[in-house]
Amino acid sequence: MTPPRATVSSFDTEKPEPPFAPALVEEMLRQLDRTVRAHQLYLHNNPTYLKAVENLRASFAPIWAETASISLHVSDTQFLWSGCVVREEQEKASDSLPWTFFKDGVRELTLTAGFEGAELEWLLDIIPKVRKAQDQDDDLLTLLWEQEFAFLTYRYVDVSNESGLPLDSNAADGRWPVTPGEEVEDLRQAIADARTEVAADAEQNGTPAQGSQSVVKDSPKPAGIVRMEDFDSTLYFLDAGEVEYLRDEAKREYAADHRATVLNALLDIFELQTAPLVRQEVSQNIETLTLHLLAGRRFQNVAQLLREVDVVLERARDLPVDIRQRFAQLPDRLSHPDALSQLLEAMDEAATLPSAEELEGLFLQLRPMALATVFAWIGQSTNAKLKPLLQRAAERLAVSNTGELTKLILHEAPAVALEAIRRSGALKTAAAVPPLSKVLTDGDRELRLAAVAALVEIGTAGAVQGLERSLDDTDRDVRLGAIRALTAKSYRPALARVTTMVKSKEVRELADRTERVAVFELFGALCGDGGVPFLDEILNPKTGLFSRKEDPELRACAALALGRIGTPKAQQALQKSVGEKDIVVRTAVNRGMKGGAA
Repeated sequence: MTPPRATVSSFDTEKPEPPFAPALVEEMLRQLDRTVRAHQLYLHNNPTYLKAVENLRASFAPIWAETASISLHVSDTQFLWSGCVVREEQEKASDSLPWTFFKDGVRELTLTAGFEGAELEWLLDIIPKVRKAQDQDDDLLTLLWEQEFAFLTYRYVDVSNESGLPLDSNAADGRWPVTPGEEVEDLRQAIADARTEVAADAEQNGTPAQGSQSVVKDSPKPAGIVRMEDFDSTLYFLDAGEVEYLRDEAKREYAADHRATVLNALLDIFELQTAPLVRQEVSQNIETLTLHLLAGRRFQNVAQLLREVDVVLERARDLPVDIRQRFAQLPDRLSHPDALSQLLEAMDEAATLPSAEELEGLFLQLRPMALATVFAWIGQSTNAKLKPLLQRAAERLAVSNTGELTKLILHEAPAVALEAIRRSGALKTAAAVPPLSKVLTDGDRELRLAAVAALVEIGTAGAVQGLERSLDDTDRDVRLGAIRALTAKSYRPALARVTTMVKSKEVRELADRTERVAVFELFGALCGDGGVPFLDEILNPKTGLFSRKEDPELRACAALALGRIGTPKAQQALQKSVGEKDIVVRTAVNRGMKGGAA
């Protein structure tokens, strides 16, 4: 067997400027990791595995077009090339590619053009063996040495020497001259011989040896029984820190959620395997798995799946239309009113909910059709933790789907329509003006009130024009809201209708003083000096035997309207009644002189 190409050294810590784009090396390592996973999952003649190997070999071509070899420095969580991190896996787990090499001492790998041939498959065979290796199995360095690579060289440190064990400097590859098992047996034999000699001396002297117990013949030990004390002084017994590390790693492994791994494997098969029957079966499996995940409240996994679906559909080649549509419908099925209602009902009744991050991730995947269902549950949800999440989901969907939002303004369910009206106003959605104007004509009282408020917030010319229709509404609160909005906007096109209102008998006979004052103030805000004579006649009626006696309340309204006009001519009309005896009129005049509203 030829001497190994590996030598013991530490890799250079300098970070030279990369000679070409690191993305090429990153893609190669990504494909290597995926192919190793495929090697573990499938037989070597499986089309999925063969396709993965083909993609891995293809990833070397752009690298060899730039250079004849690449050197990868290995740390416990990273591969570095020319000072750049080209692969990083934070967890030091058995399925981590950097950790697989680092834990057995490999600190640098050099790949040369030609490695992608037969030697690539050698390495693909070795890595899974190392990951599944038991204590008695060969380590990575042994397997690499036995294979005699020509296009792969490596540098390493002796991890046993890091623990203070002697290293045979005459060994060409820096390894033990004998196998560890042989040394352990030699050590056990030496300890047994020493104990026998001490016991013999003690019997001759008639006393136990110092520091030892009386010699007692060992009773026969059943076959297969292992005692920890047999190993507590061997070279390979773990210290307390190492035992604690293994215990923590075992706990982490058992606590890990492997659902994400299963989902990734299914998506990899779907992407790499082009056979329609395979992809159809995978899509069915994913649909079934999605239902189980939702039933198990694994919303984070569902959100991950829905995110990855879009990515896979972009990268999958030769995908039939029917399979593409079926796979792409997963988010739509979750957003369907029936499915989403059942899901939200279960959440609302649950005593505990998943974390806010998990639910946020799920709600981010909802489609526009979910907006109506979310609006409905905002009003009926009793779960204090769920309701804020629904509010944020509704806001996100409404902002990005104004067409769906405006359509819901005319929804048959009052709760949905009411929430859509409020959102339209909050977002100042100009496209919502036509359906809001229709609500002012056909909607019930609560919807009409909300529509008036929404049109006021939108504030466009079309919105204010829509408010004019509500001046004749049958409900006092709706009329009052429209009047005050038109007053604030000084919407002059409404002057003709408002003039008719203030001169009508109905306004003069209104029992509600607040509405009467609001109508006159609106008239004052719109009419200008052209309305002063009419208001002056009401405030300062002619005296005489046959003169008409105006109601003090009506005179007070006229005074407030003159105050709204605020011109010198209006002030002159107010000045005539400064000494008015009626307290109601005098108070209104004083307020009007200050230019104020009630």
